[in-house]
Amino acid sequence: MEIKSSYEIDSYKKINTIFIVIIMFVFFYCFIVPFLNFGFGSACEGMPLAYCKSRGLTRAFAQIIKLNFNEAIVYNPYSLKIFSFFLIQLIIRLFINKIVRLSNFKTIVTCDILWSIMFFIFSFYNLVII
Repeated sequence: MEIKSSYEIDSYKKINTIFIVIIMFVFFYCFIVPFLNFGFGSACEGMPLAYCKSRGLTRAFAQIIKLNFNEAIVYNPYSLKIFSFFLIQLIIRLFINKIVRLSNFKTIVTCDILWSIMFFIFSFYNLVII
């Protein structure tokens, strides 16, 4: 039984590590794009914000990384909630990889799943609901 549980913990840590790398790549991309004058255009450019709520997120994330919060809100009013989701997820993934052990594995996984789902709904609610 311990071998299976150890394998589950290792798999969970690998998944967390993949999420860490993806989130760090998103932050790095948002940081580097303004310097390269390169980016992907929005498919809904010119449409009202009511129809395209994700427009300007990359530019807003770049401003948040530079600590220009007011400018980020101008680019996208939902950017601070979405950025906070990614930042907090990054911190939690790093923290969980340090504290997860065989004795508390099921509790941590259950809490992680429930908390992540609730925080995702809170952070992305405005982008999903029209």
